[in-house]
Amino acid sequence: MKYIMGIAGLAGLLLVLGCEKYWDEHYGSQPETVNENVWDAVQKQADLSSFVGFIKEFRYDTLFLNNDSYTLFIPDNDAFTQFLDTGEVSTFLLDYHISEHFIQSGSVQGKRKVQTLGEKFVMFEKVSNASLFDGIPLAYESPLYLNGKYYTMKKVAIPRPNLYEFFTSNNPILRDYIDEHDSIVLDREKSRPLGFDEFGNTIYDTVSEVINTFELEFFPVSKELRSKTATIVFPLQDDYEAALTVMAEALGGNFIDYNDIPIDWQYDVLIPNLLEHGVFENQLEEIEFVLPPNKDTLKLKNILGDSIVITYTPVEKTVCSNGYAYNYDDFTIPDSLYSGSSFVEGEWLLETTGLNKYAWKEEVIVNSDMPFEAIKEYIPTASNDSILKVNFTKGYEGEYSVEFKSENLFPGRYLMVVRTHMDIGGIYDIYVNDELVFTIDYYEYVLRYGIWPSVAGDLYAPGGRYVPEGRFNKFDCYVESIREFGKAKIRFEYKEPGRVVSNGLVIDFIEFVPAPE
Repeated sequence: MKYIMGIAGLAGLLLVLGCEKYWDEHYGSQPETVNENVWDAVQKQADLSSFVGFIKEFRYDTLFLNNDSYTLFIPDNDAFTQFLDTGEVSTFLLDYHISEHFIQSGSVQGKRKVQTLGEKFVMFEKVSNASLFDGIPLAYESPLYLNGKYYTMKKVAIPRPNLYEFFTSNNPILRDYIDEHDSIVLDREKSRPLGFDEFGNTIYDTVSEVINTFELEFFPVSKELRSKTATIVFPLQDDYEAALTVMAEALGGNFIDYNDIPIDWQYDVLIPNLLEHGVFENQLEEIEFVLPPNKDTLKLKNILGDSIVITYTPVEKTVCSNGYAYNYDDFTIPDSLYSGSSFVEGEWLLETTGLNKYAWKEEVIVNSDMPFEAIKEYIPTASNDSILKVNFTKGYEGEYSVEFKSENLFPGRYLMVVRTHMDIGGIYDIYVNDELVFTIDYYEYVLRYGIWPSVAGDLYAPGGRYVPEGRFNKFDCYVESIREFGKAKIRFEYKEPGRVVSNGLVIDFIEFVPAPE
């Protein structure tokens, strides 16, 4: 027994001496802390001289004259030699390799976003005993110096663009669209109240700030964020322009290629449609866009919280600093976006001023000898659950006209369909872009028993006629005056009372349907 205990004691002594030897060797050459400036230590390393040279060239060595601490992620000389074959060193690149935070690998488990000097985030990752910087293995970790530490790496890390920067380079149309949503607002916290105006409104010594309504509604694409990310599927510039050219060829006439497609239409129709179907919260992988087994359709919830049908395949994933950017596998513009119907709902011409109180919108022009009230009346059978209605005095023979504009229309021939009420009206002239397109006598509804023939025959109206829907009906006419892209000017002009029961104006909706020449 004593023999066994002696052997155990000797083994323990040897183990202690061995550990002590390892400890002395390891920390004799690499102490846990060093009483030295980290910048001085880096300058002594011959294989880091390229980094030192760039730091001095851009005068970043002044960073180490104060008491701030830094963690440096330093590509060695071979890494810079390889990088300079295709890239260029800039302050933007150097910023990406410097952090104002002290990063100790032993305190990191898994992945952690680290903010760099330029405010961008990099991914610091610990896998087993290896440390990675944006996926690049870190070859050496220094001890802690007076004002920080450094790591070395065999490759230069390329700063990842945020989503805004990515589309600035790869499809500026989206960047321009986002920039269009900048708004200047009053910063009430910084502005100082000076007094009141004659209406009791506070007058400020104004300090304003710029906000971007796109970023408020969708996602802060230009911000560097630690935890919030998004996925944007949007075509790259060449694919986008190629699809616009196909659209231009389909439109014909003066439309030749993508340059001829109006920016207004892209901003008002195309881009909002793409964003609705292509912006999602978090980083979605390609597999999440694959149709599940035994399913006819794939639906995803977009960043606005709406469930949308996915009809495309995203490709070419780019990892950005605040999310993923995808291109389309085969981008085409649905013809329904530019060749379908365009609507004007009657109630869109009014704004609410109080409980059951309405006024014409500022852009609507009304001429009348008497101040007739326009109302929005809720009707369950109306196209949008409500109609525009103006009641005149019985037998009114004075002047009344209302002028407003449609949504943007492409040049061409249209069938204009008006849904109205067969008992409220009179005799009206209807103008589009100051050209008379139709004169309607509402009493003809009575003479025709509420059935109205379509000028287009059965091409758009079943049986070539419109039949009553309760006391509502439709009439139509061709419009030839849409000669350039833009909003059509529509005017309803009252001529005389006619023989209808009640004089006035009712508009449920006006539809512009593209019609063959």
